[in-house]
Amino acid sequence: MFKKGNGQAIELSSKELIPNRRSQDSWATDQLCSQCEMKLNINFDQYGLNLLRGKIGHKEKDNEGVHFSDIDTLKFKSFILSVFWRGAVSQHENYKTIKVSSQFLELVRSNLVRSTNISKNSCTVIVQRLVDSTENGGFSISDLREFVVSPFPRTYEVRGELYNSITMIFLGFCFEIFQSPIRANGKISKFALGSSKTTYTFPYLEIMEIPEVLDLMARGLQKENQGLTYV
Repeated sequence: MFKKGNGQAIELSSKELIPNRRSQDSWATDQLCSQCEMKLNINFDQYGLNLLRGKIGHKEKDNEGVHFSDIDTLKFKSFILSVFWRGAVSQHENYKTIKVSSQFLELVRSNLVRSTNISKNSCTVIVQRLVDSTENGGFSISDLREFVVSPFPRTYEVRGELYNSITMIFLGFCFEIFQSPIRANGKISKFALGSSKTTYTFPYLEIMEIPEVLDLMARGLQKENQGLTYV
C-alpha cells in the first residue's frame, strides 16, 4: 500500500514470519530492450493507463458500476495482457504465482510483437472497479488506487468445466485473466472485455469481498497486534 509523497509502501505479507514493513521495492526487473519497452509503452501502456484514469472515452457512473463508451476494448485488453505477460516472465519473487502455459504466453507475446490486438475469442479478461463502502472509514478511492497486490491464482467450475485464472490488482481495479474464453449460450460472456468493441462496464467490487485480500489484511492486523511490525 503506497502513500503519496514518501515513495515507500507498507508491505503486508501472507507469509507467517514476515513482519509488516516499509518497502521501496517497485518489483521491477530488467526484461526488455529500450526499443521493445518503447513499443509497448506507445502501443498499449499510454492508452490503457489513460483509460483507467478517465482520460479516454465517455464515462458514466451508476449503482451498477462505471460505464465507458467510445473506447477500443480490444486495445485495452491487450494493454492488460501486456502487463500480465511482463509479470509472467519476470524473475521477481512477487510474480512467481503466475503459472500459465507456455502456449498462452507465446500467444500474448506474438501479438505484442506484431502490435496487434488479442482476439476476444482467445481468452477472457474481466475488469472490476474496486470500492470500499465500509461505514465509519475504510479505503477511499484514492487509497485504493495506491493499493497493489501480487497476482494470485484461482480455479472455477462453470457448468462442469474448470477454468483457471490469475488476478491482478492495481490502480483501483481488479483484473482477472482466464487462459481460455468463458462462453454463455455459445457466445462470449457479456462480462468479458472485448465482447463489445466500443463499450465496457466495470462492475463495482468491494475490496473486502475479495477473500485473498481479506485474508492478507487479517494477517497484517494480527501481526500488528503481535508486535511483528516495523511500521
